[in-house]
Amino acid sequence: MYKSKEFLYAERGGVVVKRPSSLASLAICTLFTIQTLIMPISIDAAPFHQVEGLVATGTMNSTESNESTESTETDQTESQPTYTNPSHEEINELLETIAKEENIPSIILKAIAFRESSWRQFDASGQPLMNNRAIGIMQIATYDDNDQETIEKLKTDIEFNIRRGAELLNEKWSFTPQIGDGDRNILENWYFAIWAYNIWTDKNNPNVAQAADPPYETYQEKVYQIMAYPKDFLNNYIDPVEVTPLDPELFLDPELMTDKGIPDKNASFETPQPFHYGDLDEDPNGEDPNEEDPNDPKEPQEPQIPENPEDIKFLRLDGEDRIKTAINQALTGWPEGAEAVILARSDDFPDALVGVPLAAAVDGPILLTPSASLDPEVEEAMKTLNPEKVYLLGGENALSMDIEAQLKELGWRTKDIIRLAGDNRYYTAASIANWAAAFGPKYPDSVAIATGSNFPDALSIASIAGTLNMPIILTDSHTLSEPAAAYLEKYDPEKIYLIGGEGVIDPAIQEEIQTRFEKSSEQFVRLGGDNRYETMAEVMQEFSQLSDKLCFATGEKFPDALAGAALAARRQATVVLLPKHKLENYPTLQEAILKHPWQGQSQPVLFGGENAISTEKVEELQELLFQKFEHEKSDSDS
Repeated sequence: MYKSKEFLYAERGGVVVKRPSSLASLAICTLFTIQTLIMPISIDAAPFHQVEGLVATGTMNSTESNESTESTETDQTESQPTYTNPSHEEINELLETIAKEENIPSIILKAIAFRESSWRQFDASGQPLMNNRAIGIMQIATYDDNDQETIEKLKTDIEFNIRRGAELLNEKWSFTPQIGDGDRNILENWYFAIWAYNIWTDKNNPNVAQAADPPYETYQEKVYQIMAYPKDFLNNYIDPVEVTPLDPELFLDPELMTDKGIPDKNASFETPQPFHYGDLDEDPNGEDPNEEDPNDPKEPQEPQIPENPEDIKFLRLDGEDRIKTAINQALTGWPEGAEAVILARSDDFPDALVGVPLAAAVDGPILLTPSASLDPEVEEAMKTLNPEKVYLLGGENALSMDIEAQLKELGWRTKDIIRLAGDNRYYTAASIANWAAAFGPKYPDSVAIATGSNFPDALSIASIAGTLNMPIILTDSHTLSEPAAAYLEKYDPEKIYLIGGEGVIDPAIQEEIQTRFEKSSEQFVRLGGDNRYETMAEVMQEFSQLSDKLCFATGEKFPDALAGAALAARRQATVVLLPKHKLENYPTLQEAILKHPWQGQSQPVLFGGENAISTEKVEELQELLFQKFEHEKSDSDS
């Protein structure tokens, strides 16, 4: 992954635009800065008022507007009109309509728009989203500087901006090498066009990217990642597709891909296998190749119904100890490297307890290390993952200054090593939650509150919170912690989840929040039971439709579930905490697993070795999951 030293450059049709390589490069390690950092990257700061002729409109502060193309999100004046973004539903409809009209698979246009702007035409202050020359939702930077009418439409008319982006993408399609037979409905065939949408130079040549010091991820690979693992609201508008990349062996063929530069327009590339269809109704020959699910591979592997419980196979991610287990999880989930890595102490949970939403926000794994120094195998994993940013969870007692020194010796700069800490676990949790919110695409509209005195309740919601970009804050059992109160005052979330029964989060805490922050009882959801596994069941049932993937970790210790939840959030899977005793002793948890949407679509994952999840426990899970298929079979027979 790319560890940016300055700024990257992006191009639209030959115009070079200076822009940050990622949101992470905007980070400044002070909580004071967070207050200003959040605003430019929030979405829909105000409700959408109206769309007139598909031009998003807002309240005019003045009859005059600044037409300069050099404005940015932080360079606004009171004389400018303000605008509000359309809803995600309206933007999705526009993207789908224009994609169909321009003969582009909609998932590609949606992913590019998300990569460029997180589906924003206007920033949080109501001004057109500007990044030097780049304008609006598609970050258009190809236009005539003297054509003020076009520039103004690019700024204020979201439909016009999206259509221009689609036209530019089609231009890139026309002058880049053809892949396969040139079928526009095959997602793999758009590799070079997506590359060129950013910049048609060797900056996005995978050979150049991998040979760089340090290596970085190309633009087209980042778009593919969005398509495979859509974050936040995007998950509601596209079905994830793991597009097959070009065969790396092709990059070594001098007739096809050079070490530097760009491939020849006339070079012939075969479509990678298996390939996936988009949602175009017809291909260029007038045929309909995707009468079924448009995002399925051409040769889909249907989930096989097991004949016996032992036919259900698990993927076990483990190691000799908790540190090596976390490393295995990280390298499995981020095989091409990560833009960020979260470091937490391996022997205690408080500081790391709420780290999963941050890991999801920065798209990085959680690694565990002893407090005094960086574990040698963690050091090697860091070199392999090659993150741009490294986040340390907790103060110097949790992760010593020697660890910072080791990271600097390995090549990370001081500004790329970010410590998130506070006076105690509650302040540390609030610090982490603030950073997670800052890197999210919008203000978090919900929050989970868990006790800071033990780990199971917070970990029961961790993977789900990561998937939803929902921060977790900690409190003590009987009174609202001041850091939690400060977070609630700052973000004013619409929905508050209380994780745990009344014994761990007293009803007085909800009453205090309602009184202090003028909340109604309808804005609270308590997910809790008499023990940690009943709480786990309540969480699963509340978010039962969020994911059809399952992961399992012991509920008796924290490390495997903590690091595993970061991977699960990336895969949009639910982590289920398991008891050491038989599952039949926990009927509500059994029922929650039976009702989970998993039906063999993906291989369930075990986090930890046999000391954490025994062979006997695996057999229990096989029997339980097999019942799901038996129930389905009996329902269909009836």
